[in-house]
Amino acid sequence: MKLRANAPVELLYRGGQDLDIIESSNMRGLLAGVHRNYVFLAPLFAIALLYQITYTVEVMRVQAQGTRVPTLPFTTAGSSVDAVSKEAAAAGLHSGDRILAVNGIEAAGDRDLHEAVRNGRPHDLITLTVVPKGQSASRSLRVPLAAHDSKPPTIEGWALAIILSLAMLLCTVLGVYAAAVRPHDARALFFFGLMLATSQMITAIGPYDFPHSLWALAFVYHLAVVLGWGLWLILFGLYFPERFNWDIKRPWIKFIFVGPYALWVALVVIDASSSYWHYRAFETLDRNIDIPLLNVTLIFALSVTFFCTALGFKVGTTTNRDSRRRVRILLAGSAVGLIPVGCLILYNVLTKQNSFSQSSEALVIVIALLFCVFPGTLAYVVVTERAMELRMVIRQGVRYALARGGLRVLISVAGGLVIAGVNIVVFGSRLNAQSKYIIVGIAILGIVLLVRRTRKQTLQWVDRRFFREAYNSEQLLEELSESVRSMVDEERMLETVARRISESLHVSKFAVLLNEDRAFRPVYCLGFESSPRLSLPSESKVIEVVKQASEPRQIYFDRQDNWIHSASETELITLREMHAQLLLPVGSKDKLLGILSLGPKLSEEPYSRSDVRLLRSVALHTGLAIENSRLTKAVATEIAQREKMNREMEIAREVQERLFPQRLPAIAGIDYSGACRPALGVGGDYYDFLPLQDGDLGIAIGDVSGKGIAAALLMASLQASLRGQALMGQGDLARLMVNVNQLVYDATPSNRYATFFYGQYHRETRIFRFVNAGHNPPIVLRRTQNGTIHVIRLETGGPVVGLFPNTPYQEGSLTMEPGDLFVGFTDGISEAMNMQDEEWGEERLIPAAAAFASQSASEIIPSLMAEADRFASGAPQHDDMTLVVLKMSGSNVQ
Repeated sequence: MKLRANAPVELLYRGGQDLDIIESSNMRGLLAGVHRNYVFLAPLFAIALLYQITYTVEVMRVQAQGTRVPTLPFTTAGSSVDAVSKEAAAAGLHSGDRILAVNGIEAAGDRDLHEAVRNGRPHDLITLTVVPKGQSASRSLRVPLAAHDSKPPTIEGWALAIILSLAMLLCTVLGVYAAAVRPHDARALFFFGLMLATSQMITAIGPYDFPHSLWALAFVYHLAVVLGWGLWLILFGLYFPERFNWDIKRPWIKFIFVGPYALWVALVVIDASSSYWHYRAFETLDRNIDIPLLNVTLIFALSVTFFCTALGFKVGTTTNRDSRRRVRILLAGSAVGLIPVGCLILYNVLTKQNSFSQSSEALVIVIALLFCVFPGTLAYVVVTERAMELRMVIRQGVRYALARGGLRVLISVAGGLVIAGVNIVVFGSRLNAQSKYIIVGIAILGIVLLVRRTRKQTLQWVDRRFFREAYNSEQLLEELSESVRSMVDEERMLETVARRISESLHVSKFAVLLNEDRAFRPVYCLGFESSPRLSLPSESKVIEVVKQASEPRQIYFDRQDNWIHSASETELITLREMHAQLLLPVGSKDKLLGILSLGPKLSEEPYSRSDVRLLRSVALHTGLAIENSRLTKAVATEIAQREKMNREMEIAREVQERLFPQRLPAIAGIDYSGACRPALGVGGDYYDFLPLQDGDLGIAIGDVSGKGIAAALLMASLQASLRGQALMGQGDLARLMVNVNQLVYDATPSNRYATFFYGQYHRETRIFRFVNAGHNPPIVLRRTQNGTIHVIRLETGGPVVGLFPNTPYQEGSLTMEPGDLFVGFTDGISEAMNMQDEEWGEERLIPAAAAFASQSASEIIPSLMAEADRFASGAPQHDDMTLVVLKMSGSNVQ
């Protein structure tokens, strides 16, 4: 439906839907029209509710104080007496007498008569000045006031008054509600007027029983509203569920009979109101307009006939299923609610009775309860988005009543009858009083237990007996909601959800959309083919609405006031191709994982509250199942990756361990050993012992930047470079380090480097030549002749290897003496930290090494690591720890 700019707003109803806006200048104009309607309706709402609530309160007051509430002992027709009570007749008042004054005050209208009654009591005498019929002279009479009720109220009378008052209040509330939620809908406005008129059809008190300040309002409101009942019924029949074609083409035709009716109502209100303010006012109207009860009844009967005929014609001619469902429901509700009332009114008219005898109150109570079906049905067909089949409406009503305590009421009534019977039997027996009360108490307890135990079973029996198909659907959805939680296979789970929902609700079009790459795309479709263009972006209006909505969102493309028309054209195309009518969010907590899109049912019925409730449960458990499935997959993938990584790490660790010296050749005059403890499975620290010619020994220790496998690979490259250069017999260690640096530089990324120390010990000369490439300087502990420990740091060399090309290095040398202790280490040893982030440092390493100098080289290493661990006090190892120890034979450093 397209909107033309600058076109007038025309309110129509088409296709069984609520009123559509056929043409509108823009949405702002529509909202302005709605606001104008509220400005007009708000005072009517206030007046209607004020009247009806006050009426209900006053009915209760009069019912409670009926014998003490005064009233006139006669009725009037203008200024003349119409009918009189026995007491008034005995006082000399007769039909046809014209009233001039009451208690010495001129009686200009009915208001003055009732002013005299307002402050009186039953049987008080009032003074009337009257002109007897057929005479010209006036006379005074003392007439006693009557009581509103001649007898105290009975239980049946109380029940009837309460039920009738609440039924009329229900009509008013439903009318106000419908007009408030659909102020732009002509059908809702006609329904509002019809309900106000219906609330005045049966009254227990008159306008003068209201508070004095509301007399005028009550008099005019009641008269104007009740006479308009037939008018609203005709208009509602014209517009519901859709207008007649002749009315759309020639709307002026209806005014041929609606106009005179409205004029008749206005004239009758004016005529009747004249007696309230002044008897002599509008005398011309009084003489010419006199509508007896039979004529009013006839007009109402003709209105009902037109209403039923119009609905019967529409149910047979409309092609829209929703419209037919609405009409069927309304006809059924009207038959249940109005036929008993009509029969009662017809009986009253034919027998010329103005009230019902005491013996008929039970019948009137039943009729009043049945009447409540009529306004409830009207409200349903006006306000509901989509009408259900009549059997489903009945089912929902029965279920609601049972679920909300209606069953308890029914069982309680039955229980009350049982208890009453028990009372009659027990208290008529010869048992003592205590036994009687015990038996009655047991009966009451049994009834209470019966109510509690039979409610659920009765509900299930009603479903199975009368609504087998719907019951089976609910059972299927409940079972699906339970079973879907245990499904781990996402694809099989989505297929099961789609198939079971389709089977249980008879939905031929179904789609599951999941969030993939910032867009929701169908991953499973039923009833139509999916295509790549079917997607809803994560930032789209539809996704935003579904996220924020607390309830599943229903889609009606044929209604311009539906939320879906705020979406973009691309979104509308996607939803139309999916035949979406109901969107259910699938998510976990605040995260929207996907959407379940349900098309229309094959019967075109709307989704009921029960459907939506069960589908929400299915969607919730589907979201949890998707989360569990994805979590299970993620855990399985993570486990597989970790197992693979662990296998690779284990292999790398084994390879790295093979790179470290596997055996230590014996070298005369020295004791040496080395060890590495990686922070991870593999590390970047490196140490090596290289057997050289003539019994010489090469000693290497290094620390590659980084940790893990990457560092281990660089360490392997460093070892290969060193061994290649050393085995070539390179005697110049400075040149050897230049070559190693270049090889590492060429083989590694620019951000990779290593600190490195390499030295060669010559057995014959005991000279230790070395080059330090940016590594922690190894220390040599030497005891002097005076017993002190001299610390020698081997620092000569150059920068780290692998960072700069063509870097020069210098060679250093040291003559080792008997008893010297060489300790090479990486920063994982010297920088071992405790819980307070304090480093162990060389100031603690050197005394510890001196303390363990008497031990063998292989014993010194674990002793030093234990000292470092003792200092760390359980703090995690953050770096690889490597030690190389060489001990010269001779006097010990101690």
